[in-house]
Amino acid sequence: MNNMNKWLENYADLILTRGVGLRKGQTLVVEETSVTAVEFLRILAERAYKLGAKDVVIHFSDQELTRIRLENASMETLRSTPDWWVDARAGYADKDACFLRLNNDSPDGLAGIDDERIAAWKAATTVPLKEFSFIKKDNKVKWSASAIPGTKWAKKVFPDLSEEEAVEALWRALFKSCYVTEESGTAGWDEHIREMTENVAKLNRLNIRTLHFTNSLGTDITMDICDDASFAGGICHCPEPDGELFAPNIPTEEILTTPHRFKVNGTVYSSMPFVHVGNIVDGMMLRFENGKVVEYDAEVGKDVLQGILETDEGARYLGEVALVPYDSPINQMGVLFYNTLLDENAACHLALGAGYSDMIGGEDRSLEALQKKGLNSSALHVDFMFGTGDLSCEATCSDGRKVMIFRDGKFNL
Repeated sequence: MNNMNKWLENYADLILTRGVGLRKGQTLVVEETSVTAVEFLRILAERAYKLGAKDVVIHFSDQELTRIRLENASMETLRSTPDWWVDARAGYADKDACFLRLNNDSPDGLAGIDDERIAAWKAATTVPLKEFSFIKKDNKVKWSASAIPGTKWAKKVFPDLSEEEAVEALWRALFKSCYVTEESGTAGWDEHIREMTENVAKLNRLNIRTLHFTNSLGTDITMDICDDASFAGGICHCPEPDGELFAPNIPTEEILTTPHRFKVNGTVYSSMPFVHVGNIVDGMMLRFENGKVVEYDAEVGKDVLQGILETDEGARYLGEVALVPYDSPINQMGVLFYNTLLDENAACHLALGAGYSDMIGGEDRSLEALQKKGLNSSALHVDFMFGTGDLSCEATCSDGRKVMIFRDGKFNL
């Protein structure tokens, strides 16, 4: 790829100016990223300081070291989290920081580790950050998630290519999915967001209260959305509704809202594999009654799925429903990325766990008030794809009208 450094600078500018919405005098905290991402992080940090960042704080991790710890540390150690670890992340929320997650780990880098040990470690690193997670999902801080290619991840996606060729192919795919060009990191992105915003407005004018999804896989699920909830997509505000702009996900094709915790009924089948803490789950089925998962199965990773559902009480309820056209640019590539950030933007998806509160109206932003409107609370948020080329969605509006908003996997607005 010619002038690769220019492409990387443009991508960094997209993440900083449109992703986390970095402004002069603000600290950027990279919450978790691999040591193998250091070359791009040097570009990112330099661009951030040139944009006026007060500081750039990076929390490094290493998947191989994590694996060694998971295989050898005692269960008591895995279940404990020191205060400094939490403060080093959540503490910056009180210091006007913006937050970035930048992933490039191998999708199955933790495969084979005992599921109980994985579950203990995941609970120890998510439950103490539950309050911080709520602050993010209510858009009280600016935050974003993106990715960069890692060698093992690239070889998983493009196994027939050499390591160098696979990494370059993954970079090309990532740039394309984010509308980045050699000329600009933001021009194509801004036009894409404009089109998404138009569809958001069309959906919100319908005053939708209930969604009913069906497809040939066997999915037949109905859900109400939270009281006073609306749809959003592409961009958010800190705080809502008219604060500073940022984009929670780069790339993004999803228009989403928040299901009512207790008003989900029916069965859903996953349409693509998804990765959870280095393990793959595929062929999943979930059956809901009054919002709760009462039956589940998976062809691959059933034990991992069980660990997800047993994380806390809220893990068996939904926190997100997202509409993504099946002909999205990411899906048109015909590539399974084994990375939720990209794969969730190839098809409609749901999420188990914590709900997004920023789409729920009202002046009282306390957790208690939002829960009364149907918000689900959990320490985790796990996306999985259920969209197909024949997925349909019939919406029931507040006035009782029924409107087919999704037909054959595409918007019907």
